[in-house]
Parts: sequence; C-alpha cells; structure tokens
Amino acid sequence: MFVGREQELVDLDREFRTSRASLGIVYGRRRVGKSTLLQHAAEHHGKFVYFQATKVDESLNLSAFKSEIARIIGAAPLLDGIGDWAGVLHYLARAAETHRGLVVIIDEFPYLLDGRDSLTSVIQKFWDSKAAERGNLKVVLCGSLIAHMESLLSERNPLHGRRTFSLSLEPMSLREAAEFLPDYSAAEQIAAYATFGGIPHYLQMCDPHAPLQENIERLLLAKTGALFEEPEFLLQSELKEPRRYASIVAAIARGGTKLGQIVTRVPGIKDTAQVTPYLEPLIRMRIVERIRSLDADENSRDNRYYVSDPLFRFYYRFILPNASPISLGFGGQVYEQQIQPHLADYMGWAFEQVCRNHIRLHAQERFGAPASEIGKIWGPDFDIDIAGSLLDQSRLFGECKWENALLGESIHRDLLENVSKSKFATEGRTQNTVYFSRKGFTDGLRKLAATDASVQLIGTDELVKAPAYGWNGPSGP
Repeated sequence: MFVGREQELVDLDREFRTSRASLGIVYGRRRVGKSTLLQHAAEHHGKFVYFQATKVDESLNLSAFKSEIARIIGAAPLLDGIGDWAGVLHYLARAAETHRGLVVIIDEFPYLLDGRDSLTSVIQKFWDSKAAERGNLKVVLCGSLIAHMESLLSERNPLHGRRTFSLSLEPMSLREAAEFLPDYSAAEQIAAYATFGGIPHYLQMCDPHAPLQENIERLLLAKTGALFEEPEFLLQSELKEPRRYASIVAAIARGGTKLGQIVTRVPGIKDTAQVTPYLEPLIRMRIVERIRSLDADENSRDNRYYVSDPLFRFYYRFILPNASPISLGFGGQVYEQQIQPHLADYMGWAFEQVCRNHIRLHAQERFGAPASEIGKIWGPDFDIDIAGSLLDQSRLFGECKWENALLGESIHRDLLENVSKSKFATEGRTQNTVYFSRKGFTDGLRKLAATDASVQLIGTDELVKAPAYGWNGPSGP
C-alpha cells in the first residue's frame, strides 16, 4: 500500500509527462521514502530503469547498471560492449526514441562520485549534446547524502543550470502519517507521530493493531528492536565524527536549547564557535531546527535549538540514557518507570511542534488564507507558542496544550496580554488567534469562538484528518 505524497506525485507526474527531456535531482534523509516515491511515480509511465548504486568499485556499479538496463529494455551486443558512463547515457538516449519518455532513476548517486567527481562533468557533456531530447529521456539523480546532493545545485557544479526540476523530500505530515495507524485514536496517532515521526519506513514497522506502548517496546526498547540504534546508525552513515554530533543532539534533547547550554553539556566543546559548525549539518538533515523569535531584531543571536526529528528526540531523551537496562531485557520496566511518568512533559513540546506545522500546512482551512511565515515569540516574561503571518497580511497567534483539562477563556485573555507585549503585533493588521487542545474546550471559549471568526479552536481530530467543511466551518473538535 502506498500512502500519502499526493502533491509530490502530482509534481513528478507532470514532469514525467512533459514533451521534453528532464534532468531531476531528488534528495532527502535516509528512510524518508525517496526510492519508493520515484518508482511509484515512474511505473505509471511505462517502462522505467531503477538503479541503486552501492559502495563498490566504479566498474562494478557500471556493470550492474548495464545489467538493469538490459533487464528492463532488453539485452543487446551494443550495450555489452560499452565501457564508460558516457556511452551508457547515450545508449539510453537512443533507447528513449523507442520507449519515449523513458524514466531512468539513479539512486544513491553520491556513491558513484567516490573517487570520480568527474562523473558530473560527463553528465553535463551528455546533457549539453541534446541527445536526451530526441526521445524525451527523463534522468533522475537521487541520494540521501544531503550535502553531496545539494552541491549538485551549486553554481560551481558542472550540472548547475541543467536540471529541470529538484525535490527535497521531507518527512510526511501528521495527516499522512496517521494513515499508517488508522485504528488509533487521534491522540494516539499524534503520540505515535511524536515518537516515530513522518518517516514511512518507521511507520510501516508499527503494528497498526497493537497499542503504541507495545510498538515502542518492540521497536525501541529491545536490543533486537529494529530501531534500537537507528539514530546512531544514521549519524555514522552520513557524518564524520558521529559521536560529537550525537553528543550535541543529546544535549539539545535534554533541554539545552541555547548555544551556551549546549557548550556546557558536550565534552570537548569549550565555546560556541566550536559547536556551530556541527549544528549546520544537523539542521540540513532536519534533525535539529533553529528558531529565532519573530520579535527579535534582524541581527539578534538569541536563537533556540530543538531536536525537530521525533525519533531522534525520543531516542536521546529516553532510549540512550537507558540503553544498559534495555540491553539486559528490561525494556518494559524502562517504559513504566523512565518513560511513562515523563510522557506528558515530552508531549508538551512535541504537540507544540505538531500544531505549528499544522498552521504552516493548513492555515487556509480556518482562516481563508495560507500561512506566509510561522514561528514563535518569546520575551523576558512571556512566550507565545505560535506566531506568524498569513498571505492576506493578517497576523496569527496561538497556544497549544496537551494537558488533560479543557481550555477556557483564561487562555485567550493570557494570550492577548502576551500579544500586547510583542512588536510582531503590528497595529492596523487583523489579529487572529487559534487554540489547540487534546482534551477540548469549555463552553465559554466555544461561545467566544462562535461569535468571533478571528478566534479558532482546533482539536486532535482535525489535526490528523482534514474536516469535511470549509475553512469557515464550525470551531472546535
């Protein structure tokens, strides 16, 4: 079963249907579903060649590529006799004249560049020859090593200016991820997303008929669990000095949101200048995010850092500190004694992140205009969970509560008071407010929202599934 990725499929389908040659660059972190997405999109366009490079000698990769071409479009003595990449690309261009619009996907492309950076020049020369245009050949270069793939887009790269499309594949949204666990309640789907994130590979490992605790214990709280060491594996496979990166992620996951706090919690780091070069790759990989208050001056260095990837956040908060008892077979006890008592606190920030992302993606459902900029605001004596602008130039402010209590009118009064302290609340602009709650809302707050369209109430059901009504439909869950 293929789940989600509707917009990406539309974009790829449009590109694969064009009556011209295509050169695409697709990248994203491991397990995010790049290969599955590309193959699913390509299979609707007739024959396609999918080749995954490996960390072997160049000649072995070339031989394996030729074998896959022969398997899909037929063996030929001419193909057997080709001994270089340029020859194979031109062979594919001729094949596309018979199989018009032939899609060729080269996965893990950076592995082909090990010791042979000139391959990009070979592709450039092939592309500039216009040979691909005769049969509208579609070539997609795909990879998980984000820094390497992004370098293909830089001005200094031979392929600069040649690509016809690029796609940075992000983890799935909550609504897409929820489809993997259809029998869970909305709150359970959100809690699962806060644990496994929007990575389809992880979500497919979950048993949709088992409780979330059972899935966590099986996948994360057992030495044999499929995800027990997954974050460390990802860091080791993509970064040099993985231990240093792991220490930084652990420091942030345990509350070190400011540079100074990170420095004091990472062995071997003495000042902020030493930690910054490590943060940038983590941000590119979407493991860590840097947030600056929307109230801050342009040159302000008052940034906060959070572990944005849910599995990494859960792993470094709960799994790694308890690795020894988990390895000894005490995963169940770790959950009961070290995880469950702290889940409400953990879910507080996770829910805030979910709600901010919801507004980024779906603000138009409630306010009639998409989001333009969404973040948060903090000051010396206040903190606003959600703040931003919509495309109609109105401002938006919001609060998110995972607590087991109904939200009442007091939260509205408190938010308005904090907004009055914010420079972001520009005079003359429409100010919208939105409240998210796991438990629900009091009658008083519901009445307020019913009489004031600028006040919106969103419950867990709407977070995981689009409402049947339009943006101006009823407030509340």
